Amino acid sequence: MDLATLNVELANLLPAIGGAVGGALLLFVAVTALTACSVPGVLIPMSLTGGLLLGPAVAVATVIAGAITGSLLLFALTRRIGAERLRQRFGHRLAPLEDRMARFGPYGVVALRLVGAPGPLITAGAALTAMRRTPFAIATLVGLLPSVVLAATGPGLLLG
Repeated sequence: MDLATLNVELANLLPAIGGAVGGALLLFVAVTALTACSVPGVLIPMSLTGGLLLGPAVAVATVIAGAITGSLLLFALTRRIGAERLRQRFGHRLAPLEDRMARFGPYGVVALRLVGAPGPLITAGAALTAMRRTPFAIATLVGLLPSVVLAATGPGLLLG
């Protein structure tokens, strides 16, 4: 199936899910849930699909909002429930990650997200440090925005 056919098929689905508002809500919930559940590699496919289905601007806003929300949920869960378990289970193997995340803080989150490191690892690493939620969320936004924008706008540029 080529890109133009996929675009038509997705456009035919839009009324069944409540139009653009329903599609954006569904995309937001999916991205949030998959990110919070530590499923790596979801942002590019979701951005591509959202860009074709909803248009690039809505897709970027929706995917970024879902990614930040899911990352903050995972950040809070890791900090509250999983931090001690992770330290007990992985012990000394976590020390280098904790040290680097503590030393570089939000800049480390931005850099790791820009180079495509696994999101759950970045989020868990940040949650193990004293990093606050707001700098983490801003760093996540800055680190993810370029790839989400490229993925959401790319298909539209190819289709013309």
